[in-house]
Amino acid sequence: MNTNIDRYLLAEKAGSEGVWDWDLRSDTLYLSPRFKDFLGLPPGNPSRETNRPNDWLSLVHPEDIDWLHASFEAQMVGLTVPFQIEHRVRRADADAESTGKPQWRWLVCRGMAVMDDSGDPIRLVGSVADITDRKLAEQRLRQSEERYALAAAGAADGLWDWHIDSGEVYYSPRWKAMLGYEDAEIGDTIDEWFRRVLPDDLDGLQTAINLHLAGERPHLQHEFRIRDKAGQEMWMLVRGLAVRNEKARIEKGGAVRMAGSMTDITARKRAEQQILFDAVHDAMTGLPNRTLLLDRIGQALDRNRRAGARPFAAIIIDLDRFKAINDALGSSAGDRVLRIIAKRLDTSRRVGDTLARLSADEFAVLVDELDDAGDALEAAERMARAISRPITLEEGRDLVLTASIGVALSQTGYDRAEDMLRDASLSMYRAKSGGRARIDVFDANLRRQAMAAMRMEADLRAALEQGQLCLHYQPIVLLETGAIAGFEALMRWNHPDRGLVPPAEFIPLAEETGLIAPMGRWALGEAVRQLAHWQARFPRPVPLFMSVNVSTRQFRDDDLVGAVRDLLDAVPIPPSSLKLELTESLLMQDPDECRMLMQSIRDMDVRLSIDDFGTGYSSLAYLHKLPVDVLKIDRSFVRAVSTGEGNAAIVQVIAGLATILRLDAVAEGVETADEAVYLRGLCKYAQGYHFARPAPPEAVERLLAAEDEHIALPASA
Repeated sequence: MNTNIDRYLLAEKAGSEGVWDWDLRSDTLYLSPRFKDFLGLPPGNPSRETNRPNDWLSLVHPEDIDWLHASFEAQMVGLTVPFQIEHRVRRADADAESTGKPQWRWLVCRGMAVMDDSGDPIRLVGSVADITDRKLAEQRLRQSEERYALAAAGAADGLWDWHIDSGEVYYSPRWKAMLGYEDAEIGDTIDEWFRRVLPDDLDGLQTAINLHLAGERPHLQHEFRIRDKAGQEMWMLVRGLAVRNEKARIEKGGAVRMAGSMTDITARKRAEQQILFDAVHDAMTGLPNRTLLLDRIGQALDRNRRAGARPFAAIIIDLDRFKAINDALGSSAGDRVLRIIAKRLDTSRRVGDTLARLSADEFAVLVDELDDAGDALEAAERMARAISRPITLEEGRDLVLTASIGVALSQTGYDRAEDMLRDASLSMYRAKSGGRARIDVFDANLRRQAMAAMRMEADLRAALEQGQLCLHYQPIVLLETGAIAGFEALMRWNHPDRGLVPPAEFIPLAEETGLIAPMGRWALGEAVRQLAHWQARFPRPVPLFMSVNVSTRQFRDDDLVGAVRDLLDAVPIPPSSLKLELTESLLMQDPDECRMLMQSIRDMDVRLSIDDFGTGYSSLAYLHKLPVDVLKIDRSFVRAVSTGEGNAAIVQVIAGLATILRLDAVAEGVETADEAVYLRGLCKYAQGYHFARPAPPEAVERLLAAEDEHIALPASA
């Protein structure tokens, strides 16, 4: 045995394995020093020491001992093939020392039986090697693979791994499932991917991959479209990273492998596309909006600058009196009408033209590729006819709409799309002011008028801020005696360059721009303060009164009730001496609301007049319900008294109506003595050039002073 031991020691020094020799007859076991080290046994004297088999087998893991015994027994019954088995052992010194090594170590045990001449086993001999590091590496690899498999199964992304040299591609089950395929339906070639990519996107994807493979981009990240099994278009985001060999790292490029993920971003892309669509389209009709139309006009202008380009036109379409539909039928019915009109206009446009909705009741069309201006007018007329066809609503109502249409032609010469659309709007407004249901084409004179209006608006704002506005007062007389009973305050503009500007030139502009509200509030305060001064200086048994016009915007948008209340608190006049004049058309827009506001004013004992009565669309059913004190007869009816026209009878009707309703009647625009004589038995009050022209305060004071001295009232001031 000693000779054998010496041989074992020499063999052990030459290799990395430990050896063992089990004498079955004496049931003793030789363990080499390296084997003992594997087991954590003390080294002892290798040439003399023997061990029992239990010194080894008692340290074997309980789950492995049966397999080790079975291997031994198989050898002892005559199996001639050497065995090899891997098993775990617990180091004997694990409890006594803190070695920092794992408690269980893995050994690979090889062995075979040695037989005597009769074929009976007399010894088992073999070797062992410590394979703990390999086993741990295998375990870590297995855990990594399990984690990879779990991540691949649970991830929303599809994974891919392309071995470039062999051309083989691994597609994860999720990669295939995203496209609607079973695992076996997708092969392992790169063509399985590329042939499903949309042709328009394939070059971009391959370019992005090649740039990364060549080392010109640090990683792959690219969005593209692909078709699923059902042929539906999907958006994907691919990410990837190449694996390069050592030579490739130095030379750049030369990738041998590339792997990454593919993410379904279809929902995100659709959301982005919807956001982009909504940004340039009208939500209710789905038509392009102003932003997109301006872009299209800009593109047409760019083409128009090139030689040989054909002209084009911008058309603005404004529905006439559309607000009345919303007021009468409600906004939901109005929206249905707009959708019907939008569909009609879309059907009547030519292919290639752009129809847009600019605002609530305003549409626009870019009519491209024209032969001449007549084509643009023909398109506008076609649109007008489409709009004017009757519309039957769900409620059974039939509506007939008209439109005011403005046209701007590219031949006018434009640098900006905004300018062309502006000029089309200017021509549309001229069509509307000309009577509606008209088509108007822009010309240079219209732009000059618009520029003049802009300058006037700027000047008017400055006039309000710089105190250029003033009031003139026209006396209102008692027809029976000719005495001054009160005044109507009339606004004037004392322009620094133009002098006194008549109200017909700036009041409509003030209404349109909203300046009429602050101007009206100023006029009301100025007139009341002037009245207080005259009442104090020229006392009468019945105090002088003051009539002040109230605009539609001032009545509805401004806090008129609060303004009057504050003014009466600040200025000492009898409230009944203040008369507010409202137009007939204003009262008919919303009679119930007007009646509430009027009653609030009337509750302060302020008087209310209806101006220009008989020229609007008043209803007698509402008239007797309104808290009105005065009817003012329009000058057109008064003038008929002198001319002999049939309208003269209307004066008698209105005066008789005022008497029945116990209202005062004031005749406006009295210019002749015959008119004054005719009206004396019909109306209580009158005003006009026959009695006095509107005049500044100092001229009016002279009239009042003269009247107090019993001087005859002059025919004119």
